[in-house]
Amino acid sequence: MLEEPQGTVKLNLEKYSLSHLKNKNPSAWSASDIQQLIDAFAAEDISPTVRGLPFTAYNVKKLLGTSNCRRCGKCCLPNPLNPEHPGVMVYKEDLIKIAKHSHYSYKYLKKKAILNTNPNLAPRRYLPLPCMFYDKTKSECQIYDIRPLVCRTFPITDLPRQVGISINVRCEYGRDIYRNVINLLKKKPMLSKTDL
Repeated sequence: MLEEPQGTVKLNLEKYSLSHLKNKNPSAWSASDIQQLIDAFAAEDISPTVRGLPFTAYNVKKLLGTSNCRRCGKCCLPNPLNPEHPGVMVYKEDLIKIAKHSHYSYKYLKKKAILNTNPNLAPRRYLPLPCMFYDKTKSECQIYDIRPLVCRTFPITDLPRQVGISINVRCEYGRDIYRNVINLLKKKPMLSKTDL
């Protein structure tokens, strides 16, 4: 079984006729297997993980550089498969920077952003989806140059309290990155920054 980042949801390989991948090394996966796997992850809203690859600025930049964003806005709009998602994670520093470079005040943005209530997470807020800074008609972010960290690293996120990354495959950008990572893993099962 393949895990989603928190290890609480597992992809049911049998449901997607992928049971032949169980305990099979990614180096043996065919292009068709990879595509079916990506489609299954997307259908279940599971972000596949790559354990052991540190979530560092260098690694994220290299991985993001293996493809390009299509500006589809899926990261800025509500996910029908996960409607309870709180939104775009922002910290106080993000809100201050956005207020400085937009026509919204810090006070307004702070009020608009929902406070995190999970005691296991660092203090943060969430701007609700759809993101107020995504211009759907132009397919662009109005604060692109100062967007929050979570937006700059999307579709890649870290694994809480673990060494590894997860890759959101809901959009073509994430699918490309995951394909590229799998192809790298086919060549070398344990990735390090020199492999990227």
